[in-house]
Amino acid sequence: MISLARAPLPLTITPYSRRYRGAVRELLFRHETVMIHLDWQETEPWMDSLEAITRLAFDGHRLVGALAASQPVDGASWLRIAAVHDAADPSVVLPALWEAVKPALIETGGVQVAVLVLREWLGKYVSALGFRFLEDIVTLRRGDQPLPPLMLPEGVTIRMLHNDDLTRIAAVDRAAFAPPWQMSAQEVYHAAQIAGYCTVAQIGTQIIGYQLCTVYFDGSHLARLAVLPSMQGRGIGRALVSGAIQHFTARGIPAMTVNTQANNIQSQRVYTRLGFKRNGYDLPVWVAALA
Repeated sequence: MISLARAPLPLTITPYSRRYRGAVRELLFRHETVMIHLDWQETEPWMDSLEAITRLAFDGHRLVGALAASQPVDGASWLRIAAVHDAADPSVVLPALWEAVKPALIETGGVQVAVLVLREWLGKYVSALGFRFLEDIVTLRRGDQPLPPLMLPEGVTIRMLHNDDLTRIAAVDRAAFAPPWQMSAQEVYHAAQIAGYCTVAQIGTQIIGYQLCTVYFDGSHLARLAVLPSMQGRGIGRALVSGAIQHFTARGIPAMTVNTQANNIQSQRVYTRLGFKRNGYDLPVWVAALA
């Protein structure tokens, strides 16, 4: 574990504003000690929005660090951006930023913060910032295999997502996941905007589940799958994924990937039965309590 220096230094910590756009862009895209985990959104629009809680560190007039977290959902937030100037010391800059971000999160109802350690450098510092390891996110992949049968449970229909469904699928998402895995209504909206294929499952007029896939250069990615807890275990998730696989295979895109928590055995069982296999690309999630 790295011990973080906390001696007083001439760093100025300030909230982000649009006048710092150019300096932040320079920091994020011209330096190595950077981690960005935004999923559905572009960096600058997100930082300009009310969804981001961002603090910047200046050494004189030079921007040497940035730390940004999402607004809490049911008390849980995600660390979305961490960046330190190549000429600065992360063991000095990161704690100064973290101590400024924490009270802002608490003021907005934050209880805990999670971070997906996408870059190795960040993993060296999270423990000393007060984070503890939670679990790994695992990736599974399905190649060009025979198509799974599309078996719809009795009374369930699957159709394309409509714009007026967004509020309802956000409610399904929030019910299906516990913190910190829930998405805000705004994140659901952004996810749907970039989706390559999104469908909902319903009984009558009630939406009980949905899936959202994105497309990349040589395959698709099952980015979100949610089913109401009361409806789980009935084959609804399997039907949604099977339909997505069939959709992309018919368009010459048979390969699909999906991420899930290492301890989510139920979802891994669904994916395994559909031909997915773990590919060894695992990423650690760490969490910190704010109280």
